[in-house]
Amino acid sequence: IEAKMNDATNVTMDTFSTALFGNTTNLQALIGLPGAIDDGTNMVTYGNINRNTNTWFQSKVYAATGNPTRQSLLQYIAGTAKNSGEKPTFGVCGVGTWALLAQDYQGQEQYVITPGGGFDSSGDGPRSGFDALMVCGIPIYADQYAAEGTIYLVNSNYINLYVHVMGSFAFTGFESTLSNWQLGYVGCLVCILELANVKPKASTRIGGYNF
Repeated sequence: IEAKMNDATNVTMDTFSTALFGNTTNLQALIGLPGAIDDGTNMVTYGNINRNTNTWFQSKVYAATGNPTRQSLLQYIAGTAKNSGEKPTFGVCGVGTWALLAQDYQGQEQYVITPGGGFDSSGDGPRSGFDALMVCGIPIYADQYAAEGTIYLVNSNYINLYVHVMGSFAFTGFESTLSNWQLGYVGCLVCILELANVKPKASTRIGGYNF
C-alpha cells in the first residue's frame, strides 16, 4: 500500500506540474500559466472575462529573439512595471533557457583569494553559479516542466493556487473491487483547485528565446 500511495503521489505531482505549464483547454484540470498570463492568444476568455473586449485583463506578451541575457530581460521587467505599476516577484523558465541565461553571468564571476589561503585548503571550494539568476532584483528560476524558450515574469501578489475547503485532497476510503470481479480495493483522492490570476497585467510572458 505504501508503495502504491507513493507512486500515486508522484503521478499527481507530475499531473499538476504538467497542467501548470501547459493546460489551456481542459477545464477539468488546472488552467496553467499559458492561459493565466496571456493577452488572449491562448485563452480569449479567462475567469469569464473576454480579453479582447476588456483589454485591461490582458498580460503583456513579448516576442523575443536571440539568447536570453540580463540586458534583454531588463527591458521586459521594465515594461511589466510600466504596464502595471509594479515589478514582478520572480521569473521562471525551462532548464535549457535558464542554462543559456546563466552563460551571461559565468564570464563575469570573480574569485577572491585571501592572502595566505587558497581554494585547495577550503572544504567547500569556490562558489560558482547561482540557484536563481538575479535581474533587477528579480530571481529567475528553472523548472523542468516549463516550455523552453519562454520566460514567465510572475507577480505573486495577484496569482495563487486556491484549494477548495470541501475538496482539499479528500480521501474516499478504500472500497472493494469484488463488484467488478476483481480481488482488491480501490480508493479515490479528490482535490478541487484552480490557479487564479486576478491581475494578469501585473505578469508577463516572453517567448522566442534560444535555449
